[in-house]
Parts: sequence; C-alpha cells; structure tokens
Amino acid sequence: MNKPTISRATGYGAMIAAAVLAIGVGTPAVAQNASTDIKGIVWTELQKLPLASDPAKEESIGIAVIQPSAPAERHSHAENEIGYVLAGSSLLEIEGQPARTIRAGDSFAIPAGRIHRAKPTGTVPFKVVVTYIVAKGQPLAQPAN
Repeated sequence: MNKPTISRATGYGAMIAAAVLAIGVGTPAVAQNASTDIKGIVWTELQKLPLASDPAKEESIGIAVIQPSAPAERHSHAENEIGYVLAGSSLLEIEGQPARTIRAGDSFAIPAGRIHRAKPTGTVPFKVVVTYIVAKGQPLAQPAN
C-alpha cells in the first residue's frame, strides 16, 4: 500500500491554513485591509494580540499581497518577519544576503531591521501570510531611506 505524500505547495499550505484558522478560534476576527505605508503592499490583518511576554508589544498575523506590476518599496521592520508564500513567486531582496526567488509553498524569515523588498516575478499576485511583533502604536514597517 502506498503512503500518502504531502506536496510542498499543497500540504504545507493546508497546514498553514489550519494554523491561521486555529489562531482565530476563541478570539474575535479582526481581518481588515490596512495600509502599511509601504508602496506596493496591500496588508490584511487577520489577528492581533498583546504579546504575552511584553504587553507593550502586539503580535500580528496577516496576508500581504503585491501585484506583479508594482514591486514593494524597500522597507524594514523593527522585529523579525516570518512568512509563508501562498501564491505567486517573487525575487526576495534582503540587505546583506544574495537575492533569491521564493514561490508558493516556500517559507522565509527576514531578520529585524534588515532592509528588504519583494519583486513579483510571475503574472499572478504574490501573496504571503506573515507574522510580526510591533510596539503598540508604532507602524508595521518603515520605508527605507
């Protein structure tokens, strides 16, 4: 009997979708479109909670979408960014690292304070689910100088 296999794109995507749904269990949904003040990115926040270890900060999870014709502006975040690619492909440029292509099914991590941007390489929007920790009242991202 053959064992079922989990493909990188669909198996992990299903696991991430289940995790996103699990985060919402027992907490009010806060999905909303919001500006990140970063050109080229449409941010939809799914959930936000005070950080248990530091109530002055919030942990946020959401979906970022970048259209193929409009790469994201170079920017940074005060804390780490961790994400998973849901759709599309993009050249990911991170300060101090060689540029690399990421596609649906890939995960990525961007260290705090590193200037970076995503430049979609396909014909479909580049869509990622990402997590951030942000000091309350501070912007999610800062444009690069």
